[in-house]
Amino acid sequence: MPVFQQTFWKIWYQYLSKRIGSDPVTFLNYGYWPPEGETITLKPEDESNRPAIQLYHHVASGADLTEKDVLEVSCGHGGGASFIKRYHHPKTYSAIDQNPKAIESNRKTHGILGIDFRTGDAQALDFPEKHFDAVINVEASHCYPRQDAFFKSVYRVLRLGGHLLYADFRTSAEVAQLDRDIKEAGFQIKSKTDITPDVVRALQKTSERYRSLAHKLAPKILHNVMETFAAVEGTKIYNSFVNGERIYWSYQLVKAT
Repeated sequence: MPVFQQTFWKIWYQYLSKRIGSDPVTFLNYGYWPPEGETITLKPEDESNRPAIQLYHHVASGADLTEKDVLEVSCGHGGGASFIKRYHHPKTYSAIDQNPKAIESNRKTHGILGIDFRTGDAQALDFPEKHFDAVINVEASHCYPRQDAFFKSVYRVLRLGGHLLYADFRTSAEVAQLDRDIKEAGFQIKSKTDITPDVVRALQKTSERYRSLAHKLAPKILHNVMETFAAVEGTKIYNSFVNGERIYWSYQLVKAT
C-alpha cells in the first residue's frame, strides 16, 4: 500500500478515536457473516456487535486459546480483546496499539477483565522472545509501513508451535508480496482462506448503522470520507470488495521451527 495511504489511515484512525469519545464503539472492523449466518451464541449485551465479533471469533478459532498466553497486535478500541478474553478463555491476554488514547480508554472500559493494554509498535514488539502461544491480528496490517518487520517481530515473540491468527485485506496485486513476507519471516501457512463474500455480507448488515454513526461523529463535509472508511454500501472500498479489486484473507500461520 502506498505510504500516503498508510499515513492517511493512521491519522484518520486517531481522529476517529477522538471523535468517538464516550460513544460505545469498541470495534473497528468490517465484520464476518458466512452463509449460515450466526456462528456463536452471544450474551445479549454483545448482540449489537455480532458481525464484528464474528470476525474475531472466526480468527480466534484458528487455534485453541484456552489457558494460553495470547497477544493481540493493534487492538483498536478493545472490543475484540474483551470478546476473546471472555469467550475463548486465555490464561493471559496482552493487547497493544499505537494510539495512546485508545489504550487509555481500553484500560477504563475493559480493565476489569485483567487485560494488559499497552501502547506499542506492531513492527517492533516489545516483548521477550518465545513469550506467547498465539498472536491475534485483525484488519490492521494494511496500515503498517513495514509489513515484513511485523511478521518477523511476531515470529520472534511466538513459542515453537505457536500461531499467528491473522485476517486482513489486500488488493489482488499485493497478495503475492504478502505471502512472501509471511514465508520469509519463517511461518508455515496452515490455512489461507478468501473470506471476502462473508465480509461483504457483514457490511450489508452494518451499513445503515455505520452511515448514521458517521453522520453523528463528523461534520457534514467529512460524511463521505467517514462512510468510505467504514466501507458503507456504495462507497469505493465496499465496491472494491464486490468487484474483486480487494480481497479479504484469513490466515492461520504456525511457527514450526
